[in-house]
Amino acid sequence: MLKKVVLLGALLVCQAGAQADESPWRGYAALGMTAGGDTLAKTQVTDRQTGETENIDLRAGRVLGSLTLGAEYRVSELVALRATGSYGRQGTTQYQKGTFNPDTQRYEGGYSYDGGLSFSTLSGELTCLFSVTPAIRIGVGARQSVGELTGTGSLASLSNTGSYSASPGSVVELQYLFGKSNRHSEEGEPAWGINLRAVRETFTNKGTEFNADHVGIGLIGYF
Repeated sequence: MLKKVVLLGALLVCQAGAQADESPWRGYAALGMTAGGDTLAKTQVTDRQTGETENIDLRAGRVLGSLTLGAEYRVSELVALRATGSYGRQGTTQYQKGTFNPDTQRYEGGYSYDGGLSFSTLSGELTCLFSVTPAIRIGVGARQSVGELTGTGSLASLSNTGSYSASPGSVVELQYLFGKSNRHSEEGEPAWGINLRAVRETFTNKGTEFNADHVGIGLIGYF
């Protein structure tokens, strides 16, 4: 499933890039971050050199950095359809075993935390966008996601690590395009702007459901 979502996004970008400027197709890219959702893990890791601890709080709807690629098809001057695939991740300091020095009785080399934890997601979306003005657009769409919670070191045996499936979700999006970045320009010039998003979805892991509803903000571009 993960490979299929990534492949779909890549194919859509390639198809959009191959079209002429007058084509109704446009490529799409976005960088963003989100917040929200139930807690997946709330624990801590320990620095083996200093003994200090670092708190961990991973949530089902939080992404500290995401990359989205896709393509958009202009149905009319006011309506467009967009298909995208995105990858997002949140995590703690990385775990490295390091080398134990018997003289200092400490681990040396790289990070010295005794564990690490990360949650990554892949999502596919189909969105219908309506132009309110040349600069403002509103979109509604459907979304399907999968996730993976991975632990290393002392956190490798957490009970809820592993794969996460999601029920079909929904998306509402507001876009603002800057300056002359009119998406429907006949010249097909690149456009850039920002978007605000609200998503409803639920992840399931080993029979337990986690609410993953979230809001997000991103930097977007059409090319």
